[in-house]
Amino acid sequence: MKTIQEIQADIVQDFAALTDWMDKYEYLIELGKEMPLIDEKDKTEDKLIRGCQSRVWLSCRAEDGRLRFAADSDAIITKGIISLLLRVYDGQTPADILASDEAFIEQIGLKENLSPTRANGLVSMIATIKAYAASFREAPAAPAAPAAGKGGLEDDIVLALRQVYDPEIPVNVYDLGLIYDVQVDADGQVFIKMTLTAPNCPIADDVVAQVREAVADVPGVKDVEVELVFEPEWTTDRMSEEAKLELGML
Repeated sequence: MKTIQEIQADIVQDFAALTDWMDKYEYLIELGKEMPLIDEKDKTEDKLIRGCQSRVWLSCRAEDGRLRFAADSDAIITKGIISLLLRVYDGQTPADILASDEAFIEQIGLKENLSPTRANGLVSMIATIKAYAASFREAPAAPAAPAAGKGGLEDDIVLALRQVYDPEIPVNVYDLGLIYDVQVDADGQVFIKMTLTAPNCPIADDVVAQVREAVADVPGVKDVEVELVFEPEWTTDRMSEEAKLELGML
């Protein structure tokens, strides 16, 4: 199997052979038709990528130490964009995904030829793929269904939290460091302490609600209580390395 770098080089070469962006859009559309589609039963809220203008669903499973992705979108160009990313990352190991960069996107001129909303969606897609990789790297044997015992349920809760995005920064709330504490008792009661990047966020209630709903959907969770706090104050030091890398801070 080709490495991520080799696949990216192939993509750069493919795009270089196309004369204008209408041809390149057509190429993206063809890629979208060929990618492995997410199962209809998996088109659920927890599989939606936050931060995309169009609806984009992404699922991930581990197979022999590699991650297998499936996706779909209700917008044809967006479907082509996620298919391009899956061409790069599908079948790769979590470690290789996290160690890779996205220089090929700049080389083919993709981001600069997208609308601002689609460009933000592209960033969110990459962040979600890397969040899956980080989750499976931390718990490589974790199955899609909740594992027996407290540890397995907590892993699934973290994965759910990584599907909720800050309204101002295209990074999920977990890797952004907004989740201060997660406690799970033996009865499936979940207690979360979280913050926001700014105390005066006008949609704070919406973000808290998204966290509560995402975690409540995790099999094995009976009830969720979310406490919003602003002490200690959030700083960028709380961000994961993946988040800092995504935002160009490393």
